Amino acid sequence: MSSPSTERRPSHSIEISCGTHRTTTSEGVCSIFSANISTLRVPKRQKQLLKGYKWLEAFKKSHEGDEKQRAILDRYSRLIAAKVEKEYWKELARKEAAWQARLRSRPILTGSIIKPTLYNPPLPRMKPQPIAISRIIATRMKTRERRYERLDRLAEELDDLQREESFEEHAIQLVGEHNIERVYSGEAASGWLHPVHEAMREMYALLDRDNARSQTPISPELQEMVRAARREKVANKTRERMRERRGEILPRTLKRARKGPPAHVLVHMTPQERHADRVVRGVGEVGYVGMVKRRMGMKLRDGGKGLARENGADLEGEQLERLRKMEKEYWIEGKKRMRRNESVELYNKQ
Repeated sequence: MSSPSTERRPSHSIEISCGTHRTTTSEGVCSIFSANISTLRVPKRQKQLLKGYKWLEAFKKSHEGDEKQRAILDRYSRLIAAKVEKEYWKELARKEAAWQARLRSRPILTGSIIKPTLYNPPLPRMKPQPIAISRIIATRMKTRERRYERLDRLAEELDDLQREESFEEHAIQLVGEHNIERVYSGEAASGWLHPVHEAMREMYALLDRDNARSQTPISPELQEMVRAARREKVANKTRERMRERRGEILPRTLKRARKGPPAHVLVHMTPQERHADRVVRGVGEVGYVGMVKRRMGMKLRDGGKGLARENGADLEGEQLERLRKMEKEYWIEGKKRMRRNESVELYNKQ
């Protein structure tokens, strides 16, 4: 009895089938075969191919008008579309979360300058400092240490060569030049010393570059960038304080409210003084907060005018201004009525 695979497949091989039949319905079987072509176990590969031919039959029946297969495929299409849409929105949410995290940790110019050193030129100070700058500085520090270590090794090699040259010269003076072959002295000495001198000259040139980096002047562009950052910092803090006065609770508001006097001062304060200290750390300048601030000698933004109006000390001047405004409106309305009455009387006479 033939196997199920031979009943569903043509008599020719799988490779020929996938290579010759390039219709739209058979592409799915070929793609399954290509995806599982590296599978070494024959039963597993056969199982995947049977699944592919099963799908192929379902597609053919649906194309020929089988309502049941068409309904099944429509249902799977809706499921796949729903999963695709769900994954799309998940991906959008992940990208937005990553972008928000990047915004929270983005470097901001603080308005100061990192002074030039052996490892960096003048740089604007950023918070947080980019990891790339930190890695560059750390790499240059390690590189400078390795250069000094290499200079020490080269100096030791140079000293050894000079000792060998001196020893060889003394030996030649004792036994004669014809009895000893020159290896480290005479014309052969330059062949040994020249590479060492060149390497040391290269190391000193690199160290001079580090010294020149530490003497780099601050460019006008960097100065202008820092000044602009300082102006923006002041403007940002001003906007932040205005938001606090409008009633917004910001991180600096909570931080200031959680603060307290130093421990050596707090231990000598009475309960009333501690309560007053908590009150004056608020952002308000009117009402009870303004009254406590003024009592403790704090400078208020409007000089205490708002607090004076609340306490009734300035109500007399406000009432006088309001009465003058009402009087002006009264006379304007009276003149309008007078002109209206005169017009009515003139019309009646005619």
